[in-house]
Order: sequence, then C-alpha cells, then structure tokens
Amino acid sequence: MQKIQFFPQQPNQTGGLTTKTRRFSLGQIVIATIAPLAAFSAVGFTGNLIRPVSAQVQQEQNMRTLTVTGIGDRPVQTTKAQISLGIEITAPTAGQVQTEIARRSNALVDKLRELNVEKLQTQNINLNANYVFENNRRRQEGFTGSSTVSFMVPVDRAGEALDESVSAGANRIERITFAATPTAIAAARDLALQDAVEDAQSQADVVLDRLGFTAKTIRTVAIGNPNVPRPIPLNNARLAVSESLQADPTPVIGGEQRVRATVTLEIVY
Repeated sequence: MQKIQFFPQQPNQTGGLTTKTRRFSLGQIVIATIAPLAAFSAVGFTGNLIRPVSAQVQQEQNMRTLTVTGIGDRPVQTTKAQISLGIEITAPTAGQVQTEIARRSNALVDKLRELNVEKLQTQNINLNANYVFENNRRRQEGFTGSSTVSFMVPVDRAGEALDESVSAGANRIERITFAATPTAIAAARDLALQDAVEDAQSQADVVLDRLGFTAKTIRTVAIGNPNVPRPIPLNNARLAVSESLQADPTPVIGGEQRVRATVTLEIVY
C-alpha cells in the first residue's frame, strides 16, 4: 500500500507559506469517495428505499372479481346388489348346532357358486349358550349358532339369488345394498362437473347483467371433491320378499344413487 506523504509548509519568498501537493494512489481516491457514504450509514439511517409498484401489480390490485359456486347433480342407476344371508340354528347341544350349520352352509355355498355370484365370502360364525332365568336363578337351555355369507349379483338376478338361497337353507337376510359400477359413477361425475360449470356461469351472467357489467375472463377455477355415493341400503330401496317359495323369483328393484359436484369460478369483470 502506498503511503500518503505530507510536506510541511515552508515560508515563500514573500514571507507567506507555501503548501506541497499531497500524493494519493488511485485506491485511496476511491476510499475517499466512499467514505462519506459510510459516514451517512453510520449515523443510523434505517429508512427503506421506496420501490415503484409494477404496472402488473397495480392492475391486479385494481381488478374487480366475482366469485360464484355452481352445483351439479346426476343420478346413476344401481346395477349391483350386495347381499348378506345368514343361517341360524338352535339345538340342545353345541354339537347339534354345529352339525346343522355346517350342513346348511355347505348347501348354501354350493348353490351360490352354481349361480356364479361375485365376491362370495364367509363373514362370521357364532356359537352361544342360551340361558333362562327361573326363581332368580340362571339356567342354561341349549345353544344357538349362526353363520353369515355375503356375495354380489346383478340387481336383476338378486331376487333369484334370494329364493335359491332360502331353498338351500338360509333363514336370515342380514343386509342388502345396491350400488352402481365404478365406471357408471365416474361417467355421472363427469356430467355433474359439466352441470356445475354451467350453473356457475349462469349465476355470474345473471348477477353481472343486472349490475350492468360484462364478464371479461376467468381468473381461477376450483373443483370441489365430488361425493362418492354410498350404496343404498335396503330401507332406501324397494324389496318384496315372498313368504313362501314361488315359481317366479322375488322382485328386487335397486333404485338410483346420486353423484354431486361443485365448481367455483373467480370471474374478472
């Protein structure tokens, strides 16, 4: 680093003082230039620099928007029946109960396989002792056992499956539900979304027209989670079960499920 050289002032010929020139390097000149800025910062200036807002940000801040939510709802015909059937036996001994349940269960399963049902499975098997109370005393009186199987068939074959199951030994209907196929539900969901978009646009047109505005563009689109329709239980469908076996199968009508969708639009006007 070069050093700054100072020369003492000396008297001139007229008795005054003369000053020698200071010698600085280029780096020292730069330092001398920056020094005032550093001193300005050292006094504690904490103000923020004001930055101009871009035209795009200003435009977004001044943008007028209308938010509307449309709803779409579509029916879908149920085509599958999920059926749970049971066999219940009461007998003096546990062995008798178990033997009879096994006999009837084997006959029932064979019949259902013969009918080519889908998703055939055993759901549960139970065996319990029965008790009665006499003179404030509990006394065992026989056993009760049960076995339950479930399967799926097309709705138009559900009546036949019920009648054949009863003839094979089933004596309890535990549960029946009706459902559409996944493909049919997906198709109904697409239609429900289209309906929801049309509903949202229609709402926006009515409001803006009444206020004297015109829609310019759609800023954002949000799709709500379409509902997954639950299978329709027996109490929501029509089921007629004959008390005695008939030549014609028991009529079973599954009904409809509904798929609902929502679409939210943010519209610039």
